[in-house]
Amino acid sequence: MATEPKDYTQDEDVRLMLAVKAGDAAAFEQLVTRHQERILSTLIHFTDSLQQAEELTQEVFLKVYEARLRYEPTAKFTTWLYRIVRNEGLNAVRHKKRHPERYLNASPPADGDGASAEENLLAKSGYMPARQYDEKEEREMVRLALKSLEPRQREAILYQHVEEMDYSQIAQVMEMTVPAVKSLLYRARRRLAEILAPYMSEGRRPQ
Repeated sequence: MATEPKDYTQDEDVRLMLAVKAGDAAAFEQLVTRHQERILSTLIHFTDSLQQAEELTQEVFLKVYEARLRYEPTAKFTTWLYRIVRNEGLNAVRHKKRHPERYLNASPPADGDGASAEENLLAKSGYMPARQYDEKEEREMVRLALKSLEPRQREAILYQHVEEMDYSQIAQVMEMTVPAVKSLLYRARRRLAEILAPYMSEGRRPQ
């Protein structure tokens, strides 16, 4: 028996994007407001550069606007959006590998930039330290731990714990099967717990 296609038009983001497709400029501004902070936070973890992440965030929304006439609500809006985000992030990583000399003097994100990602990850994942630390230190520890993960593991962790995507969404964004995503996240969570264990129990920085 054929499965009925899902109706995504009741999703607020989808409704806004369909309004953008119809020429509503205010709807596009709403989409930017709703998503720019989280996209910026995600792209910081791809690039480790606030300035580059800001530029890529603008590029993401430019591509969203350029694609408006082709948009069809065949999936959750965030699934469609984060395919664009991921492509921009991966392109930036590949460019950095090909031209490392351009990034030798790049500054890391300033204190607090992308903080929501680290705070959300701590709150939702259960990786809480055994004693209290100030928020700045906790963010830095999680940032270091995330940077220590293999890139695809880090990406999957961010999508699940920060963007609150389910396995199916992550699979669509990362172009993987659901079982492969589950396996990837299992390895990522296990590795993240190993990296953070010295910090949680003894206050030692992740290596």
